[in-house]
Amino acid sequence: MNTSMSVSLIITTYNAQAFIMRAMASALEQTAPPLEIIVVDDCSTDGTPEILGRLERGHDKIRVLSTPRNGGPSLARNVGLDAARGDWVAFLDADDAFAPERLEVIMARAAQGDCDGVADDLAYYDAIAAQVTGRAMGAGQVPRAPVSLRDYVAHNLSGGKGFDWGLLKPVLRRKFLLEHAIHYDPAVRHGEDFLLMVTFLLAGGRFCLTDHATYLYTQRQGSVSMQASGMSRTTIAYRDMHDTALALADDPRMRDDRELVDLLYQRAAGLQRLDDSHFVSVALRAGAVGAILQRIIRRPAFLPAMIRQVAMALRRRLSHS
Repeated sequence: MNTSMSVSLIITTYNAQAFIMRAMASALEQTAPPLEIIVVDDCSTDGTPEILGRLERGHDKIRVLSTPRNGGPSLARNVGLDAARGDWVAFLDADDAFAPERLEVIMARAAQGDCDGVADDLAYYDAIAAQVTGRAMGAGQVPRAPVSLRDYVAHNLSGGKGFDWGLLKPVLRRKFLLEHAIHYDPAVRHGEDFLLMVTFLLAGGRFCLTDHATYLYTQRQGSVSMQASGMSRTTIAYRDMHDTALALADDPRMRDDRELVDLLYQRAAGLQRLDDSHFVSVALRAGAVGAILQRIIRRPAFLPAMIRQVAMALRRRLSHS
């Protein structure tokens, strides 16, 4: 790989002592090694900083940085972006891993010269069973044509309508990000990758996919082991993501495109359904009937979601008994 294709790999961590070694090992074992591995710790309170310090002392490629305060993934990734020196930047979540050939596969597609960002399919990983359990999109289902803004938003409708492309982990041309002053919004802690890619595509970024699955995405609950991974992912704030979708629909760069606006409203509606489902699940476990009634009074449209969730809970109880 020549110098014009060098990659800065950015890993962000927060209280990741139980699983950070897996992510770091996968970064160090790449068949096409990155120029550097930048680890940004978001003010961890466990043993993560000590582990990272030992790794940094043992490997020339590793640079460990920290955020000035606990600010979430957007702030941490921005710290990494500002420090990056490679021609391309890749991101790896601390509870996930790369297959050994991931950077080689991604950069082979990037070398064709027609893209500013490249991503592959996700490989779902059951951490308890220690095995890949399948692909998000599936072999032969990855589009070959560059992804337009409408295509991207249409594959991020949420609410159970297919796989959300906001979970993809693109490798991005750093020069393009610099030229267009593209960073993560530090105020956004949930759905930050979706928002970054919308900004990237609005700026004219060319986004391509490759029909491989080399990003190992850890399932919250393994589909083989049927056990929780034990790898902490922040609870998703569906309501915040819902509000971001509505704000994008009113963005001057998009609000005159009725098809795009409609897709963003569909995304908001899907996220609202997920928020309703999550709220009912938590409230039922806590026995907070009053909170459910208050939500129905404030928003009557919530009632059907509540009824569906209660019915599902009853069916699960009956099946277990």
